[in-house]
Amino acid sequence: MKLVTKKNIISTLLVLVLLAAAGWFFFSLDPARAAGSDAPVIFQVSAGDGFRKVAQNLYGEHLIRSALAFDLFSLVDGRAFTLRPGLYRLNASMNTPQIVAVISGGGAGEVTVTIPEGSNIYDIDRILSNALVIQPGALITMTSTQNLEGHLFPDTYQFYTNSNVADVVKELTNNFNLKAGPLLGADPAHAERNLIIASILEKEVRGLEDQELVAGIMLKRLSLGIPLDIDATVCYAKLVSGSSSVQVSSAQACSLTALDFKINSPYNTYLYKGLPPGPIGNPGISAITAALHPQSSPYFYYLSDPATGKTIFAKTLDEQNQNRVKYLGSN
Repeated sequence: MKLVTKKNIISTLLVLVLLAAAGWFFFSLDPARAAGSDAPVIFQVSAGDGFRKVAQNLYGEHLIRSALAFDLFSLVDGRAFTLRPGLYRLNASMNTPQIVAVISGGGAGEVTVTIPEGSNIYDIDRILSNALVIQPGALITMTSTQNLEGHLFPDTYQFYTNSNVADVVKELTNNFNLKAGPLLGADPAHAERNLIIASILEKEVRGLEDQELVAGIMLKRLSLGIPLDIDATVCYAKLVSGSSSVQVSSAQACSLTALDFKINSPYNTYLYKGLPPGPIGNPGISAITAALHPQSSPYFYYLSDPATGKTIFAKTLDEQNQNRVKYLGSN
């Protein structure tokens, strides 16, 4: 009788342990966070990553509740050895089965990507990585060894997800050579100067006519040795100074403070005379055309009305200061 009792106790304990383990397992498969509580995460599976490494990385990114539960589920499900390298948009509100299904699917496919005129390399890196075309930061890293800014033509492209960044850059630069190259080639002696001016015009002014007038103002100030004093170049100086990371958007970088105008960078046209050392973005055809056709005018200054986007021109500093008070509400 005592033996039967002990066996019953052991059996009962085993059942309880199994139930507890099953409860833990199914609980651990649930989403790590409630729906809507987390932004999507671009998650990379590198070549050679086994399912255990993938599970550890997912857990490290707080995308799953348990690496062990992920391992067990992927083994039982039969997809532990089918997890494919690539970039994936995941969210902590996805459960483990959903994440396994996405990663085993490979994420391959063609996507349409539009790069707006004036986008800089930081913008383009973010656009491409958000579309899962390249790994976040890959374009920035490549740019550190190559002069790419200004040569990545803004346009609509078809790319495959998980592309090689060198292949993507080749597509962008080939399009630049095809569409912008002939225009800049019309004045080969000043091709780089005109590209830099066009990149500034793209950020500063709307409309071809006003862009041509501002191009004329810039060249006039350059010839007289007057600093350009262009806010857009300070925004770019802020991006490349090391005070901003690739995650900071250009809009955030262009929320300027008084200290930003003191950034010691050759891109800061308030501190340094002449043009910045390179383009501050990737201009489109209109801005390049304007840079090639600067218009003479009596103006030395301009600003943009934030309410309408209209360019307001001024002949003297006093007139410019009056316009600043009228349109910008500042002295």
